[in-house]
Amino acid sequence: MADNPRNNINLVIPFPFASSPAQVVGITSDYFIETVSYSLSFFPIPLPFSLFPTPASTEVSIATIAEKTTGLLSHGSLRLSSPNEAKATPLVRFNYFSDPVDLSRCVKGVRKMGDMMNTNSMDRFKYTGFNGERGFMFLGPALPSNWSDDLSVEDYCQSTVTTFWHYHGGCLVGKVVDGDFRVMGINSLRVVDGSTFTISPGTNPQATLMMLGRYIGLKMLRERRENLRRFLPVQDSYVL
Repeated sequence: MADNPRNNINLVIPFPFASSPAQVVGITSDYFIETVSYSLSFFPIPLPFSLFPTPASTEVSIATIAEKTTGLLSHGSLRLSSPNEAKATPLVRFNYFSDPVDLSRCVKGVRKMGDMMNTNSMDRFKYTGFNGERGFMFLGPALPSNWSDDLSVEDYCQSTVTTFWHYHGGCLVGKVVDGDFRVMGINSLRVVDGSTFTISPGTNPQATLMMLGRYIGLKMLRERRENLRRFLPVQDSYVL
């Protein structure tokens, strides 16, 4: 199994900002850069200490800049936790950045995020402090202060890594399912999802999975019609 690592920063925006899913993606051979924006409800006074039973909340605009490492060489494992209980949660380990090439790709992506933060276009997202200095306000970890130090950026990659929910593998074609996605050794069972992929295609695998699901579904219907024609009398073929 494998999972594309995600490292991101969350900027608190100093003005109301429209919520938006990822619409534009920066693509390189080593990493993708994606952005989303959304609003969070924030209570300036903690609820237990408020004078009012239902204190007003403040909407805070957040912009997330995320780096996704691609072309993974790091792989993990999927093991059954129980040989008898099908509902038991399996044991999954992704081994993020176990291959140094993946870690070096993350370093490149984080540095690119740092380059973006230093552009003039990002200046309007900064706050002005009491001393007059301008800077970003982060929700969660900020980028490492020393981008030129490989060890510092590598440590940031490893300490802030999380999932992009694009995990794949564990039910590979040729090992668990055949070329028609039938589970080997079992009748009338197919698997068509990300577990059959050796890589996660594109910036998001949803479109590929929907296309593949439709393709296999139509193929199953066609096979069913062909099987019915073999057994039904010719005069009853109109029901097809």
